[in-house]
Amino acid sequence: MPPPARRAAARPAAPVDLQRMEAALRERLAADPGSGLHWQQLAGLLAQAGRHAEAAEAFAKAVASGASAQALALPWALSLSSLGRHAEAVEVLAPAQARKPKDFALANALGVMLKRAGRLAEAVPVLEAAKRLDPRSVSPWQNLGNVHDLRGDFAAAAAAFAGGLKLDPRNAELWRLHGRVLRALNDQDGAMASLEKAFGLDPRNREVAATLIGALLDAGATERALAAVGKLRAALPGDPMPEVMEGRILLRLGRIEEARAALEVVVARIPGERAANLLLARLHGDGDRRAANIALERAFAAHPDDAEVMDALVESLSRSRYDDEAAHLERAYVVAKRLMERHPDRVARFARSLRTVFQRVMDQDRLAATGTLAQLAPMWIAENRVSALHYELGQVETIEDRVRIVEWHRAWGRREQSAIRPVALPPRPAIHGARKLRIGFMSSDLRNHPVTYFALPLLEQYDKDRVQVFCYSFYEGQRDAVQGHIEAKVDAFRWWPRRPSPEVADGIAQDELDMLFELGGSTAMNKLDVMAYRPARIGASWLGYPHSAGLEAIDYILTDPFIRPADPRLLIEKAFELPESWVALGRLGFNDSVPIEDGLPEERLGRLTFGTMNNPYKYTPRCLDAWAAVLRGVPGSRFLFVRPEGNAASFVANARAEFARRDVAPDRIDFVGIRGKHLPHYNSIDIALDSFPHVGGTTTCETLWMGVPTVTLVGPGFPERLSYSNLSNAGLGELCGFTAEEYVAKAVELAGDRAKRRQWRTGLRGMIRARPLGDTQRFVDAFYARAAEVCAQ
Repeated sequence: MPPPARRAAARPAAPVDLQRMEAALRERLAADPGSGLHWQQLAGLLAQAGRHAEAAEAFAKAVASGASAQALALPWALSLSSLGRHAEAVEVLAPAQARKPKDFALANALGVMLKRAGRLAEAVPVLEAAKRLDPRSVSPWQNLGNVHDLRGDFAAAAAAFAGGLKLDPRNAELWRLHGRVLRALNDQDGAMASLEKAFGLDPRNREVAATLIGALLDAGATERALAAVGKLRAALPGDPMPEVMEGRILLRLGRIEEARAALEVVVARIPGERAANLLLARLHGDGDRRAANIALERAFAAHPDDAEVMDALVESLSRSRYDDEAAHLERAYVVAKRLMERHPDRVARFARSLRTVFQRVMDQDRLAATGTLAQLAPMWIAENRVSALHYELGQVETIEDRVRIVEWHRAWGRREQSAIRPVALPPRPAIHGARKLRIGFMSSDLRNHPVTYFALPLLEQYDKDRVQVFCYSFYEGQRDAVQGHIEAKVDAFRWWPRRPSPEVADGIAQDELDMLFELGGSTAMNKLDVMAYRPARIGASWLGYPHSAGLEAIDYILTDPFIRPADPRLLIEKAFELPESWVALGRLGFNDSVPIEDGLPEERLGRLTFGTMNNPYKYTPRCLDAWAAVLRGVPGSRFLFVRPEGNAASFVANARAEFARRDVAPDRIDFVGIRGKHLPHYNSIDIALDSFPHVGGTTTCETLWMGVPTVTLVGPGFPERLSYSNLSNAGLGELCGFTAEEYVAKAVELAGDRAKRRQWRTGLRGMIRARPLGDTQRFVDAFYARAAEVCAQ
């Protein structure tokens, strides 16, 4: 038998001359522009070349010319999605998938397109079907896990990623995703195991390395993090990522200048390096917002569609107060809209930064499109972002809504405390008059800031024979004169910017406090988590955050008879209740340096003016409804916004549009754009209309001090009762309404009572000084008496 003929060696296919083929197809189409076949071939060629805009147009012409929409649905949808036109991709793909429900590729792709279009709930059943159609494919498991992750259902995401890993246990990306959601579930051991598995499988993967090193740093495993950096450097010689990770470790260790220097070396070499600029911006933070924005703009220029970069830039710009604040806000609004348009599937993930900007420019429609609080809050809590709830305290309608917000805070607190071991406190007997009471105040706002307007009397007017006062600040900016003044008045002032929380807790414990008051909650630069270490025998909250902070390690929250909610479910802590007022107006923010002009604004300006200086995050549709009803009830009246946002064209346009929707002419709405020097503008307001449900606090006090009566709506929750306390303790309890209808009626009635308004305009400061709201020594004595009583228990 002759030997078998030898098979000819396979030759590589000749490279396709795409340009020549395109020219030929366009020539044929010039001769026959209605040829569906030629349009189809051209579309495929353009898609292959990555020219998706032209490909999408060619696919559309192919179908219009008679080509099969069913056959072209998948490549057409992929081109549309590559352009960020995810909603159109779904429209193209959904009918094809409906006609062939057993086609795995169509089902899996449709699930992805629905995810990208932000239609996450619809994506779940489609991807579940894809799993059943091809049980051996990993792709639908991973896609499904990503959908659940974006929805904030981390348990379901972990289950989906685990299912994919059973099929492909050497998939490093799946192990990374699995570890990331386990971290969100607070399963730190499981997360670490998955992330280390991922890194072992793919030590060149930058995302895997970054996630692992972040987890190791959060666990305090600095040496293991450094070892991971060493492996990354060996795997990626010359890559900047190891340098960035070293900078991250230096930052965590508090070696700020070394971290900055390392990162600046990277961006000097690679200006647009994403990770280096993101970390450099975080390092600068509120201490140097200009430098943070420069770093983020570099990253954005190099990565204009990167969702994380856009998110960080939006947040930083919205926090920028230097130079032209309105210009920063407008820039943030542009980037926020781009983020929402380019990444509709990730709107929930970046909802906090998006909502901040949409609230500030009063874009109520886009704000609503970011999701409901019920959808977002569980995700924020799982991601350890309780501070996001600060701006959502007014997003409530029912008592159940309010209870849910309390329980979200509590869930965060329990999660936080589960990973923290309280510090060891030296034995210290309770107070029984034998020694001085040792009280601490912890806040990064112990400077020229509204928190200090109210706290300063407690720091200046305490009885040094009976009390010792200790202050703790983590403010990252320069020390100002007010901070220097406080330092000279109290027994000790610890200024510890960027000091890690465990070290802060140990330092406070060494001061052997009887009681520690945190004054900032989860606001910027405060370290609420320090309270979880129980660095003092008794912990309490006051002032900076008008709600239960969430930590059950905080024993008390300062209240008064007006602020304390009647429903006990609306507080986590016990009430540290003062007999009259929870605050008094200190001399720093409330003095006679800003005069009240003679006469009523209505008489000087020839029209009655309502107004607000409250923050836009407190404006809700119900609040706007009531404001518009007041204006309709007082013909010819106007409404004045005095806010930094008043210089932003978007805020002006959106605010006028909201009133126009409610049958109030846009030209009746006026604006003053200003920050910090707003008090003189109260001379242009006859009656202030409080926001609700979240009412004013400092703003209400300033309003009354400037002789302007404030109408408020009293609600059941803590943040809905601040003005109720302020007004009642100033002698103006009659301006408190308990229904929206009563609120509107009181405002309209007061508009017609010039005599009463004139009396208050000239006499309110004297009234306040004679009452609990203005009597600082009365407040100081009541505060320390109550503290001694609590500490003696």
